[in-house]
Amino acid sequence: MSTDRIRDDMTASFLNVLRHEQEALAGVVRRFSDDGGVIAEACETLLHDEERRGRNRIIVSGVGKAGIVAMKVASTLSSTGSAAVFMHPVEALHGDLGFVSEHDCALLFSYSGESVEVIRLARELRRIGCAVVVITSRRTSTLGRLAVVCIETGEVREACYLGLAPSSSTTVMLAIGDALALAMAEAQGFGEVDFGLNHPAGSLGQRFRYVQDFMRTGKKVVCIQPATKLKHMIQLVSDAKTGSAILVNAAGALVGIFTDGDLRRALLKGSAVLEGTVERFASIPCHFVLYDTSIADAIKLFQNTQTEDLPVLDPETRRVLGTLCLKDITAF
Repeated sequence: MSTDRIRDDMTASFLNVLRHEQEALAGVVRRFSDDGGVIAEACETLLHDEERRGRNRIIVSGVGKAGIVAMKVASTLSSTGSAAVFMHPVEALHGDLGFVSEHDCALLFSYSGESVEVIRLARELRRIGCAVVVITSRRTSTLGRLAVVCIETGEVREACYLGLAPSSSTTVMLAIGDALALAMAEAQGFGEVDFGLNHPAGSLGQRFRYVQDFMRTGKKVVCIQPATKLKHMIQLVSDAKTGSAILVNAAGALVGIFTDGDLRRALLKGSAVLEGTVERFASIPCHFVLYDTSIADAIKLFQNTQTEDLPVLDPETRRVLGTLCLKDITAF
């Protein structure tokens, strides 16, 4: 068989799997469009509401591929305002059940509904007093019958060419789990600020953290008049242990900035420049950032302008409030 034929066959197989899983998801949408009551009931059971049993956490579990799906859904729940934790069913049966209280509830995943480990866990959770929500293919399965609410996916034909490897079934369970988490988040009024508080690091954290959280203020900021002598400015910057001085006018409005780079370029002209004024070598005008700008946008500005220090201004008065240093953000 030619290399080109092999490549074409692999591409065709790849696309066939995607179409198959797309059709499986479309089937689930049709199923719950006709019967959405069970979804509302599942969300209400899982929602944290102190007036309803004072529920604290959602115990999420499954085994095998369904367990991996459960781990991801537990993470989505927690990041969108519903405190959740993944608990391996075997570890749960060997002591981790001590973490669970009667005020918790559970979300269990098993496509067949006959996974022994998950069935045993469901029985123990019911003994403790937890309300159990199950995502499985058949309401009449052993696990389905143990649930307070059973989200029945129906039979899902796997996209695997052998019809064996969990593929469409796990895609369906993951989509249902994500949809539950996000429906609950919206019902609880979970917003961007809440999302940001749960994601303080990484690129997501940068979108929801602001310049005002990182800018230098007070004694760490050097603000000087443009006519200040260069040698005096160097002493002020050294005492403040910073890398720049902000030039302002008598009203406190931004005029420019003087950085370490400006100092190096000035000294190339000889030591006599130290008796001259700062404005001769400063960047006037200069780039700046507003204090309510997101850190993500501030980083883009640093990259686009190839600067390391930016004056921070009040968005209304345009007065200088502080300095944003790139190295302070990278430490974050």
